[in-house]
Amino acid sequence: MIAQHMMAFFWGVCLLTSGWMTYGEATVPENLDKSIDELKVYYIIDDRELHNAHPIFLRVLKDIKVNLEEPEQNLLMSIIMDTYSRIFIRMEKDSQDEATKERLEHVQEHLKKLQENYFPGKSAELKKFAETLWAIKEDDPVVQRKALFELKRVYREATQLRNLKNKERRRRQAKITKSKRS
Repeated sequence: MIAQHMMAFFWGVCLLTSGWMTYGEATVPENLDKSIDELKVYYIIDDRELHNAHPIFLRVLKDIKVNLEEPEQNLLMSIIMDTYSRIFIRMEKDSQDEATKERLEHVQEHLKKLQENYFPGKSAELKKFAETLWAIKEDDPVVQRKALFELKRVYREATQLRNLKNKERRRRQAKITKSKRS
């Protein structure tokens, strides 16, 4: 009985330590952390508006980890990084303080490196496509008729993508099963 408790304690310490190591690997670099803290001091005057239960990115991050697979997570994270960049570019343009502008540039450099190294892809192109689709006027009768005219082809394309995704998932599962048997 004591041996079981000792073993459970040992594994608990191992898991806790590995959690700390993982967290440590994913921390913000010290110089970036300092820039962010200095920007917070400059920009965040009233804390009440920050805690209104309407986060901008945090809810999305939680949802994408639960609901999406890694490629989709990477794509959305790339779009989030791009959005941050646009926000900071706007803040930089609006700022009159040179030190603040430098800090914003510093933060943008880190975000750009992160996006290039870990989330490469076509997020700018995807964003353009998404904006084009969001701009469609669904109350326009011509748009409605065209959408109806194109529906069968779009439906077939979507079905093919779904079938391809299912085949890839089955292949991955077969490889996992095969490697477990070996």
